[in-house]
Amino acid sequence: MADIPGHKRSDNELSELRKRNAFAVRPPVQQLKNQALHPIILALGYILCLTGAGLAIGEIYISGLACASITLLFTLFIFWKKPRSRHHAAIMAIISLLVLVFGTVYYLEQFEQTTYDAQGPIRY
Repeated sequence: MADIPGHKRSDNELSELRKRNAFAVRPPVQQLKNQALHPIILALGYILCLTGAGLAIGEIYISGLACASITLLFTLFIFWKKPRSRHHAAIMAIISLLVLVFGTVYYLEQFEQTTYDAQGPIRY
């Protein structure tokens, strides 16, 4: 915790402190812009991510898993190179991982051998 000052600061001291804070060294705006991902590229990443989810929901598993894999690689690029856009990468990674896990489970479920069912395919 900060100590309570022993005396009240004068107007000159306060103005001097304000000047010092106003002219403090800050990172240039261009450096901050370089740390963020361009909005159009970000939108393409989201479109790719949601396309993979849509394909997996539409039972086109191979294409959906491929889109989710590419999106996951794209999110790794964002994590390493663009620190101000990591929250977007986290959202896309979560969606991609869910698509990969559930898409794989449902894709592999198609190849399971069914046991003999006396009731037939209708299952009365």
